[in-house]
Amino acid sequence: MSIVMHKLQLSPPVLDWAATEAGLSLAAIAEKLSKQSADEILKGRLTEPQAEKFAQVAKIPLGYLFMKEPPAPREADVADFRTVVGPAFLSKDFFDVFDDVQYKQDWYRDYLEGVGAAPLAFVGRFAGSGLEVRQVAEEIRLSLQLSEEDRGRLRSPDDLYALLVDRCESIGILVFKNGVVGNNTRRPLSVDEFRGFVLCDPLAPVVFINGADAPAAWVFTLVHELAHIWLGDSGISDAKPGTRNTREARCNAIAAEVLVPQDLFRAFWAAQDARLPSIQRITAGRHHFRVSELVIARRALDLNLISPQVYDQVYADNRRRAQPNGGGDFYRTVNVRNSKKFTARVSSLAMSGMVSFREAGKLLNVAPAKIATLYQKNRALSS
Repeated sequence: MSIVMHKLQLSPPVLDWAATEAGLSLAAIAEKLSKQSADEILKGRLTEPQAEKFAQVAKIPLGYLFMKEPPAPREADVADFRTVVGPAFLSKDFFDVFDDVQYKQDWYRDYLEGVGAAPLAFVGRFAGSGLEVRQVAEEIRLSLQLSEEDRGRLRSPDDLYALLVDRCESIGILVFKNGVVGNNTRRPLSVDEFRGFVLCDPLAPVVFINGADAPAAWVFTLVHELAHIWLGDSGISDAKPGTRNTREARCNAIAAEVLVPQDLFRAFWAAQDARLPSIQRITAGRHHFRVSELVIARRALDLNLISPQVYDQVYADNRRRAQPNGGGDFYRTVNVRNSKKFTARVSSLAMSGMVSFREAGKLLNVAPAKIATLYQKNRALSS
C-alpha cells in the first residue's frame, strides 16, 4: 500500500529568496531535494521532509519558509559608495563577512580602551576639509613613511602590497583580506558585489580587501580605503573608475596620487615613444613605478591617456591570471585573513591566559587547539 505524503504550499518568492541567500538557485535546490518532483518544488509544493531539508540546505530556520513574502533586504549600517551602474545586491556572504569583521573591531576597540590607548590623529583628519587631492595624498604618504627609496627596493607589485599592509598596521590600521566567507572555500566572495570596505574608528580603524579580486587590484583598493579613513568615512566600496559618487571619486584620485604622483607620471608617459602601443607603455610604467600594470592603466585612464577599452583589457587580463583563493600554509593564511597585528595580539593574550582559547578561536575563526601553534609559528617568523 502506497502512502500519499501531504504537501505544503509555500511561497515560491520566499523559496527563491532563501536559495539566493545561500548562494544557490531555487532550481538547484529543487533538483537536490528531488529530481522527480523538482517542478512541484519550484511551484512551492513540498512535503514536510522536503521543507526541512530545504531549510538545512539554505541554512535558515524552518519557520522562515512559511512567510508569505520575503523579508526586506538588509542594509548595511555604513555608507554604500557603490554607485556604478547596477551595483550588485549585498548578499548574505557579504553580511557574514561584514558582521565578522565588525565583531573583531569591537573586541579590539574594547581591548585598546582597556589599556588606555590614545586616539589616532590621522583618523578623520581631513573630514569636511577642502584640501586638494595632492595634499591629502602627501599626508598619507608621510604617515606611511612611503618614500621613493622604498619603491626602489621593491622587486614586484606584490612587495608593494605587503609593504603597505605592514606600514598600515604599524600605525594602527588593521588590514583584513579574504576571498571567501571565513574559511569556507565553497562561499567565494563576489567582486561584482564589492571590492572592499572600511570601518572608521578613532582607536581601531579597519580595512577589508576582497581577496577574490585580481591581486593587482589589492593595492589600489587598500589605498582607496585609507583615503576614506583620512576623510573620516565608513563604507562599502567598489573603487571602480567612472564612479558618480563624488566622495568615491575623490578617494580614487587620492589613491592614484599616493601610488603614482601625477606630475611624475605625466613626465614618464611623455618620455615614452608615442608610436608604442598603450599596453607596452603601461608595462614600462609597471617597471618604472614598481606597481602593477593595473595601477598604471588606472592612472593613465584617469588622466585620459588611454581609452576605457584598454583599461578593461588590462583588468580582464589580470583577473584571468589571478590565482584562486585558498591553499598555501594554513597559519600564514590566518594572519592574512584576520590581520597580522590582530592575530598576534589575540594569540598572545590567549597564551598569557588573559583570553580563553575558546574566545581566541572564535575571534580568529580557527579551532581553539590551533591557537598555540599559531602563536609559536608567528613568533618564529618575527624572530
